[in-house]
Amino acid sequence: MTDQKDEAKRRETAALWYTELQDPDVSPDTWDAFLDWEKDPGNAEAYHEIESTIGIIDRTGLNNPETKTPGRDRKPAFLGLAAAAAAIIIIGAAALTLQTSKPEPAPLTYATAIGEQETVTLEDGSILTLNTNTTLSVSYSKAERRIHLTEGEALFEVEHSDRPFLVEAGGTITRALGTAFNVRADQDAISVTLIQGSVRVSASRTDDSEGKAGAMPAKTLQEGIVLKPGDRLDVRQGADPFLSTIDPALAGKWREGLLRFDNVTLAEAIVEMNRYSTIKLVIDDETLAAERISGTFPAGKQAEFAESLKLYLPVDVVNLADAFLITTRKE
Repeated sequence: MTDQKDEAKRRETAALWYTELQDPDVSPDTWDAFLDWEKDPGNAEAYHEIESTIGIIDRTGLNNPETKTPGRDRKPAFLGLAAAAAAIIIIGAAALTLQTSKPEPAPLTYATAIGEQETVTLEDGSILTLNTNTTLSVSYSKAERRIHLTEGEALFEVEHSDRPFLVEAGGTITRALGTAFNVRADQDAISVTLIQGSVRVSASRTDDSEGKAGAMPAKTLQEGIVLKPGDRLDVRQGADPFLSTIDPALAGKWREGLLRFDNVTLAEAIVEMNRYSTIKLVIDDETLAAERISGTFPAGKQAEFAESLKLYLPVDVVNLADAFLITTRKE
């Protein structure tokens, strides 16, 4: 009996947390308190059950939108909905509601080729801007707004909504309500940069996330990391997440077709330039590759970039059929 009471108490607390986190202006302190509570695996599971059951309530029509009251009554409405979800779990009625649930619409897929960008306005007014060589899918339901970034980079300008906005990339999931942030999925790393608002980055709970780029160490599985504007989080498989700070205005500079380098190696700059063109830049000298440069360059303009290097470094450029070979200038 005691165990049943403990489980019921967990779900009641989870329902209260669900209500608090629907506030688009939720504070970092609230996030920290929630993350501390969610460290307990039993609490995390109770919260996940509340989220899932609320989705079931939405799909079965038990949550009648005509009864919702805007403005200051919004939180009590959510509290009632969350409490109903907790009650459904306790009495086992969720299995019955599943039988009458409506199928969710198929995900919408968007993709860009090398050197392309695309801007998409979603049904709720949120805006996605896909960078070069990017693929993602969009799945909207009454319970949540979910994006799966398969590869590439996208900037998300999220409209405020009662439904959380989730972006899965590699082994990470970024959760927001109304904010602007950038996510990049490389083969060996995931990076999330917050431009405005607040997001929480945590480990994805999907079965196929293990071993993917950005898979978080076990110790951060429950905690997650809350970002503030200007924070950039880089996650590599098996390594501790690395948090740094940048100018938020620079996070989406690529949308203007510009790439800004600040004291990076020539090798790093060339890797970034090569993302935007099928004509590649190549270096044949390790010493030259380690040279550092700064500046702003047009994306995809390989010839211009190669020629401009002559102003910074003692180099020559050889024009090949499908590449520009950058070599050390011979005296």
